[in-house]
Amino acid sequence: MGERSRWIADLDALPDEAPDLADRILTRLVDAGIVLAERTDCVLGDVPGGYAPGPAAASAAMGDPAGFPDVWPNGLEIDVGRGAYYGTMREDDRVRCPRCGAWLPFETVLDAVEEWLEGGPDALACARCGERTGFNGWRWPVPCAFAELGLRFWNWPPLADGFVASVASALDHRVVAGSCGT
Repeated sequence: MGERSRWIADLDALPDEAPDLADRILTRLVDAGIVLAERTDCVLGDVPGGYAPGPAAASAAMGDPAGFPDVWPNGLEIDVGRGAYYGTMREDDRVRCPRCGAWLPFETVLDAVEEWLEGGPDALACARCGERTGFNGWRWPVPCAFAELGLRFWNWPPLADGFVASVASALDHRVVAGSCGT
């Protein structure tokens, strides 16, 4: 079985506020029983551990609460700092300019995303109209977000819309939710 993650990315978090926002949302999720407070080896990625599902984890997901997976990895990873969040894309997927509708192949966009992850600018220039637009302003074929704060739920069932809305409300920011993997 391949690994799958569900994610929620905060589109409005600024670099200097992302750590405090991460603490705030973690406290809310722990208090609600969605995740446990102790950091454990329950996630993939570069972070020093994650937060295992709590007794109320199933309330954050759609579907049968009894169907919550008991697999590894299965925790919450909180990413602070520049991160790219997107679903599974195909080689022929295209990203469209929000102004004129011209498209760029995803592999072309990847170079700009990699540069941004390393501290570069958050913008793509359209080859047709010349408009420079931040990554989150382009039209993507699957949910995508480029953010300073992201929550990644490893191998969780699809997240409930109400849960995603409650995270957005707690952060008081716009969020995008999606999934990646098989």
